[in-house]
Amino acid sequence: MALLAGLTACASNSATPAASSSSPAASPSAAAPSSAAASSSGGSAGSGRVASSAAEGAALEGVTVVATEVTGAYSIAPGSTISLTFKEGRVAAQAGCNSISGAYKVTGDVLSVSPQMVSTMMACDPALMAQDTWLTAFLSSSPTWSYADGTLTLTNGTDTMVLTPAPSGAAALEGTGWKVVGLISNTSSANSVSAVDPSAIAWLRFANGQVAVNASCNSGSGSAGITDSTITFGPIAMTMRACIGPTEDVEQAVTTVLQGTTTYTLGNDPAGALLTIMSADGASGLQMTADPTLGADAFGTDSATASSTAVSTS
Repeated sequence: MALLAGLTACASNSATPAASSSSPAASPSAAAPSSAAASSSGGSAGSGRVASSAAEGAALEGVTVVATEVTGAYSIAPGSTISLTFKEGRVAAQAGCNSISGAYKVTGDVLSVSPQMVSTMMACDPALMAQDTWLTAFLSSSPTWSYADGTLTLTNGTDTMVLTPAPSGAAALEGTGWKVVGLISNTSSANSVSAVDPSAIAWLRFANGQVAVNASCNSGSGSAGITDSTITFGPIAMTMRACIGPTEDVEQAVTTVLQGTTTYTLGNDPAGALLTIMSADGASGLQMTADPTLGADAFGTDSATASSTAVSTS
């Protein structure tokens, strides 16, 4: 993996979202927070005003948060996610394109991140690459910080970023549509991910223990019990149109996976959040990217389930 000291313009060709995602660039080395004698007037850890550098570093150690708001001169790129993870004296950052990391320390209410940050070199949508550049500059600007009740606030006088713990389980999957972009096949001889034909639009949307499904040809709905790592699908009632070509292939893949108790992971991808659902037997799976526009009207106010009309792709 290529690493770059400081964030520069990404040079490599963009990969298909279905088949690739950026790899973490965190180094195993860590810069330990400096220690200082405790002050008699220090505050509690996590308040942004604490007694010593060691205590300050401990306040953020192990914390993973995602941005819920950026105000000031910059605004979050639509549909993207900014996340920070503080671990062993390093901060790992994701802004929608590359993986960025660097050593950090806290002194009083100032968060200092090394200007010698490293980054992967994936080429992405220009807006996401610009967001990588902004985040690197923001973290390197020695912003002030406060951390209370799970909310981290960073500000450098120009921009302010508010971050909270990442949602999990149903909360992480609801509120957006999930577009199928890759089909996973695992066999005894090879594992592969194939991109979905652009003409075959398939997606899922979750809400209140239900799932609305558009399998690119037929559509329907059923129950979906979500935990932090599994989704248990009940019988899904589908329309029964005849399907041919790419839509038939995608529909067969979708309906094969959405049966019984499946496992899922939620990660980052240049296109945004990447949801991977694997079938109960692990032989097949779906890769999906978040798209808030898909299935936005799938769950009407008068019914908890989606009708075949409601789950159209228009």
